Amino acid sequence: MSDVVARVYLDTGVYIAVIKQEEGRVEASRRAIEEGEAGRSVLMASPLVLAELCGHGEVRAAQDVTQVDKIVNDFFRHPFVHWVELDVPLAYEARVLSRRYRLRGSDAVHLASAIRTKCDALMTWDRGFPIGETVEGVRVMEPAPLTRQIQLGDLEQGAD
Repeated sequence: MSDVVARVYLDTGVYIAVIKQEEGRVEASRRAIEEGEAGRSVLMASPLVLAELCGHGEVRAAQDVTQVDKIVNDFFRHPFVHWVELDVPLAYEARVLSRRYRLRGSDAVHLASAIRTKCDALMTWDRGFPIGETVEGVRVMEPAPLTRQIQLGDLEQGAD
């Protein structure tokens, strides 16, 4: 077997857990991010993550908002973060997902973004997502290391 780099979409709550140092979540969230930094996964992100981070009440109330903004901006400039374009077709897909899974609009945008980019997983702490389910090929789960294993023979047959 050979390791294949997984594509992972991290919901905004994963980043917030690190910023706020949320007990019971910070370590797993940090590990998920470190997987991307180390090249063991490709981290996908929507521009919506930036807006949600800036708009999150506890992040806005941080003792040094300028420092938090700098950390966030510097992080999302790293080459291991790949952006998903937020456009009208994605919004239409999010609308369908919102109805089907009873998701808030922003959560549906995150899920649609993960589906569009053929992510292996969407990692989230938000219980509003269908955690434990696979939606159009994307496993919805709490943050955890994720490495896809494939048989070398699968590559020869053109399998993903």
